[in-house]
Amino acid sequence: MKTKFLAVICVIVLAGLQSCSCKKGAEAVTELSKSSWELAEINGKAINKPDYAKIPELKFDPSESRVSGNSGCNSISGTFKVEEDKITFGPLAQTKMACEGSGENQFTTAFNTVQKFKLGNKLYFYDGSGNKVLCFTKK
Repeated sequence: MKTKFLAVICVIVLAGLQSCSCKKGAEAVTELSKSSWELAEINGKAINKPDYAKIPELKFDPSESRVSGNSGCNSISGTFKVEEDKITFGPLAQTKMACEGSGENQFTTAFNTVQKFKLGNKLYFYDGSGNKVLCFTKK
C-alpha cells in the first residue's frame, strides 16, 4: 500500500515539474529577446484597448541589458537585470507627450511594482507580494 501511494505521489510531482515550462535566468533573457511583447492583461483583467493611444509593448536587448518600448502612449527605454525569477528595471527614460485615456497611467502604476516574472508562452510580471500585475503576449 505504501509503495502504491509513493508511486502516485512521484507521478504527480513529475507531472507538475514537466508542466511548468517556465524559463529563468540567462535562458529567459535569451527567450525575451526573440520577439517583442504586447500587453494583454493588467491585474488579471484583459486591457481595454480604447484606453490606450497604442498598446504597451516591450522589447529586450540582452547584449546591452536594455529594454525599450512604449507605455501606451509615450516611449520608454532603460536597463533591466534578471536574476533567476527576479527582474529589475531602471533607470527608465520616458517621453512626456500628452495622452488621452487612462491606460498609460494604469500600465505605469502596475509596471512600477514589478519584481518577479515568469516566462512561458506568455510573459507574466508579479509584484513583491506575488500578485500577477501584467501579462504580455508575443507580438
